[in-house]
Amino acid sequence: MKHNYIVKRINSPFDDTAFFVRNLHKKDAFLLDCGRLGDITNSELSDVKDIFISHTHIDHFYGFDRVIRGLLRSEKPIRLYGPPGFTKNVEGKLAGYTWNLIKSYPLTIEVYEIGYDNICKTIFSARDGFNAVQCGYIEGDIYIDEGFVVQYCFFDHKTVSLGYRIKEPNYITINKEKLEGIGLKSGKWIGLLKEKLYNGDRDSDIFVEEVNRYFPVAELERLIVEYQKPQDITYITDIAPTYENFDKAIKFAKNSHLLIVESMFMKSDFMYSIEKSHLNISLAKTIYEISESSFVKFFHFAPKYENCKGDFYNELRSGIEEKII
Repeated sequence: MKHNYIVKRINSPFDDTAFFVRNLHKKDAFLLDCGRLGDITNSELSDVKDIFISHTHIDHFYGFDRVIRGLLRSEKPIRLYGPPGFTKNVEGKLAGYTWNLIKSYPLTIEVYEIGYDNICKTIFSARDGFNAVQCGYIEGDIYIDEGFVVQYCFFDHKTVSLGYRIKEPNYITINKEKLEGIGLKSGKWIGLLKEKLYNGDRDSDIFVEEVNRYFPVAELERLIVEYQKPQDITYITDIAPTYENFDKAIKFAKNSHLLIVESMFMKSDFMYSIEKSHLNISLAKTIYEISESSFVKFFHFAPKYENCKGDFYNELRSGIEEKII
């Protein structure tokens, strides 16, 4: 099966959390959390526009310094998303440095603090010395570039830990054999056809210069258009092993193409799982299976298992090895 998302785990699964995510149909890349970012290249970092932070424990957020250092001269805005209190966290990070020589730099940081009722947007720009400027509120899902939508879910980790689901738009493709079968060739009109279909405009006509005639959009859709099934990825980490979290995780990840989910402890260490408010392997695998996600990527393994990786991976992969990415 073709995967539209390329997901690079920046560190060892026994190390701090950070994923570099690229969609084949999207210009800009994502970061899912930003713990240690030692293994991300400058080229990859320059492609990042959206950074989704689950929570601001140090192992998920201290790589923000690397982001600022690497993107300080970036001309495109960087967007960060995080849980309640996130704006203050970012402001505190930025306040730790002296910014008297950067007012000619172009970098703008847009911070979206996701609350239970709305999302608060705040801007920090180099030209203002990274002083906070609040810009209002947003409600509902997060709409980003090129038709992508991000949904979120609040989980308990003795603090709020956000789960994210990145949703692709419906992609339109043209069947070349069917196109040739009706005597047409690809041209600028194809782009217009896709635009009309994306906008739901099926009642109008399109002029095809090559044959010097108009075609109804609905007819062209029927004859030559195919729709790709969207692929969603769901990211869930650092959630307590409670029934409420378990139930919410299954519903949130339902029918994902790829579920990226933490599995910190082996089943035999369930007491550690409860004490540290993390999932164990058994719960993570059950969430994957009941959610009916197509594929799964496990991560955030407790460092204590580095000395017994064989046993850990045997438990992790048992029964679902072919579905693990």
